[in-house]
Amino acid sequence: MNITAFAQQFNLSTDAVRFYEKAGLLQPKRQTNGYRIYTETDMYDLKIILALKELDFSIKEIHYLLELKRQLISIKCNNDSTEFLTNQIDYIKQKITFYETAYQLLLKLKTTIEHNNYAENQTELSILIDQLSYYGL
Repeated sequence: MNITAFAQQFNLSTDAVRFYEKAGLLQPKRQTNGYRIYTETDMYDLKIILALKELDFSIKEIHYLLELKRQLISIKCNNDSTEFLTNQIDYIKQKITFYETAYQLLLKLKTTIEHNNYAENQTELSILIDQLSYYGL
């Protein structure tokens, strides 16, 4: 598949696809005339890239994971992958807690405004704000 068809399949611009290639995230094969040919592997890698971007992974982190994916299976690769993913899971758990607290704060604030009872809810709102500061990312 050529770059235009590949980009369209993911609703991306060809510039975005070229950016991922330049960053080392995509590694399409090249024909003798220099044209890129995207394979099922490239499609799978792009799905990973887009999913990890949605999780706020940096380009460097995505590159690291894709490099681990491309390595031969080994104990070192397994250990490196496990350590990296454990850290990312912990980070995402922290984000989930942050967003759950933010959600509770917004609900409480909305109710407080609707019922015009800030004085009665001031302490609870302050506690939720303090919790957000604690979990701030």
